[in-house]
This record gives sequence, structure tokens and C-alpha cells, in this order.
Amino acid sequence: MKLLLSLLALFAFANAYEGDLTAKEAYEMQKEGKAIIIDVRTTLEFLYTGHGEGFINIPAYEWTYVPKSIETRVQSADYEVKNSKVKDHKSTMKLYHPKEVINKNFVSEVMKAMKMQGVTNVILVCRSGPRSSAAAETLAKEGITAYNMEDGFIYGWTKEDLPWGGQ
Repeated sequence: MKLLLSLLALFAFANAYEGDLTAKEAYEMQKEGKAIIIDVRTTLEFLYTGHGEGFINIPAYEWTYVPKSIETRVQSADYEVKNSKVKDHKSTMKLYHPKEVINKNFVSEVMKAMKMQGVTNVILVCRSGPRSSAAAETLAKEGITAYNMEDGFIYGWTKEDLPWGGQ
């Protein structure tokens, strides 16, 4: 009985998705028509930091930033003028309440893209890996054959000097 429980516990912590691929492996699967590459980063990341050749942007979630009171923002601007110093990014972010918005259509949009491209495999990519592995888990739980691109777009794809642009 203990052995059975141990095995069940082991499988509970295993990844549901197929596994991690290097950027080169993902590129080869895409070129051979065996998989599509879904970029799960936010729309702004996709637009302003570039993307790999043939990446399809389907954000797993987006971020919205709700401004704090106008009084707080005016005080911040006054501080900058009086001190002749623009606040850094971290300080400026304190003027907003970040809110994560999950893409409720993520799974269905991925399935539609797979059907349109005639593939049964999907490779997920984000900036550096964590978001795409979470997205791969989500898809795997829906019965989709999903892989994660280890090291993501910035630390995997671009470092391997694979084709990219669009920034």
C-alpha cells in the first residue's frame, strides 16, 4: 500500500506536458511541420521585444495597471520636478495596482491554431520559460500534446541565433 501511495505521489509532481525542448529542437519541429510555436507572452512583449520566426502570439494572460489616485500621481510628478530627477521604473510602478487578467480563450485559441495549421503538437514559449511551462501544463491537462521551449525567447531562441525580429 505504501508503495502504491509513493508512486501516486511521484506522478502527481511530474509534468503533465511532454517535456522541454531546446530552441533548436523547437525550430526544427516547426520547420518540419510537426508543431506550431505559440508565444504566450503579453501582446506588448510580443510587439515591442520581438518574436521568433513563425511564432503565433496567444497570450496566456495580460496585465492591466489600474492607476492609484490622481493626487498620488500629481504628488509623484511634483516630486520629480522639485528634485530634477525622474523616478526609476520600480518607483513609477508604485503608482499603479497591477492586475493579471487570464485569457479565458487560451485553450480554444491554441486548438484552433493547431487545426488551422494541421498539427497535433504545440510548443509554448515565453520570455524565459516559466510562463510557457505553466501554459504547457494547462494544455496537457486538456489532452493536447504540448512542449515547453526551455530558456524561452530571450535566453533560448535569440541566444541560439535563430531567426527573429518584429521589435
